[in-house]
Amino acid sequence: MLRAFTEVCSAGVHLLLEGFEIGHRITSLPEDEREITKTLLDRLEEGRTHYGAWRVNDGRDYESEALEERLDGLHYLSAALVRRRQKKAPRRRRVYVCHPFAHDPLGNIHRVRAISRRLIDEGALPVAPHLYLPQLLDETTDRERALSLCLELIATCDEVRVFSDAVTDGMERELREAECLDIPVVREVQP
Repeated sequence: MLRAFTEVCSAGVHLLLEGFEIGHRITSLPEDEREITKTLLDRLEEGRTHYGAWRVNDGRDYESEALEERLDGLHYLSAALVRRRQKKAPRRRRVYVCHPFAHDPLGNIHRVRAISRRLIDEGALPVAPHLYLPQLLDETTDRERALSLCLELIATCDEVRVFSDAVTDGMERELREAECLDIPVVREVQP
């Protein structure tokens, strides 16, 4: 009985050490190769879930099926790598448009629309809540909620650009948020 227990423990330790070795080998790989290995392991797990464990004598025609499975695996890995590269593709610089709103909503929406068009022409992605939040929230009753959403949007931006010499209370809060998040603030003089 003791001998059987010792053999089971020895086998368990051997498997554990083998697992650590494999884990170390995977974590030592360059990032792209780790991603390929992870994708391959995910694919094996998915196949096991759908088709059961892989066994040599299970009655399948391995010569034809092996080729199909390898091609399928290569396609799957290729698609996964393409998706990964797309995530890392360069994106437009996100510029938060910091501009007054409340004292002249219609006029300010018109000015922010023109500013946003100019930013697009410069190759940036304008983040201008002035253009859509008024359609969703009432400035007079939901001001704090709107400003809270604006502050969250700032966190997604690469830069905050100020388009007014006069800084309102709401703009001041936006600028403090940008400062707390170490997001550059650029003041642009309006013509």
